[in-house]
Amino acid sequence: MEYDFLTFYLMFFIYSFLGWCFESCYVSIKEKKWVNRGFMTIPFLPIYGFGAVSILFATLPFMANPLLVYIVAVITATVLELLTGAFMEKLFKVKYWDYSNNFMNYKGYICLKSSITWGFMGMLIAYIINSPIADFVFSLTRALSLGAAAVLTLIFAVDFVRSFRAAYSLRDMIMNNARLMSELNEIKEEIFSVIEKSREQAEERRAAFAAEIKEKMEAALSYMEFDDYIIEKLRELKNTEFESPASKLHDKLASLKENISSADSHRIALIRRNPSARCSNGFIKEIRAHIKK
Repeated sequence: MEYDFLTFYLMFFIYSFLGWCFESCYVSIKEKKWVNRGFMTIPFLPIYGFGAVSILFATLPFMANPLLVYIVAVITATVLELLTGAFMEKLFKVKYWDYSNNFMNYKGYICLKSSITWGFMGMLIAYIINSPIADFVFSLTRALSLGAAAVLTLIFAVDFVRSFRAAYSLRDMIMNNARLMSELNEIKEEIFSVIEKSREQAEERRAAFAAEIKEKMEAALSYMEFDDYIIEKLRELKNTEFESPASKLHDKLASLKENISSADSHRIALIRRNPSARCSNGFIKEIRAHIKK
């Protein structure tokens, strides 16, 4: 039977579900706890759906040659993983998977191990898994196929929009946090400058204090007047200009804490579903630490 658009479309949902089952079980075993894996809340991982359908579409002309099927599967899946990873990080400022520690990786988006695995998975799909799935899809009547496609599309679209909004909201938090960290660094430098300046001023004050004490002693003033003078000078040395910068720093830290605390359930669920997700300024790590508390 011929594969038309509706057939591939229904297969996309089936493979998205199967991919979610595989990925969630695999990550849950690694994390030693259940992880509802993926970008969305429903049990679909679109990248697996796109990957499987793309591999099937690309390998159908080469089914008679397993080696070509493997090579085409490697190329197709690797390109898809690279483009998806780069696009999602560009859009949401979050890297949802990271192969940076793997051998022969490219910017953490793809790696040799992953590509080899995709090749074998492509052969598994093309020669074994897809046969019963194709039989099932072809067994559906046209009306039933269209009805299933409409219902799945509606469910998928609603959840995708909600997940997209949560991810984009998280992106805004990350960008705000980056600006906040920049401002905090500026304030830190200001405080260091004030401290250094105060040290220099303190040295000058101590030198002037010693000189004036020497003059007082030489003038043989009374002990009472001598004590009052010392108290006055110590009070002058105690006063610093730290209050304003310290207050600013406190406000900025409070703002950061408020940003983390304001992460709603959708954004927190998004982070929990992607335990390997990270961003350049470490904000995801801070939210995970906040969730554990």
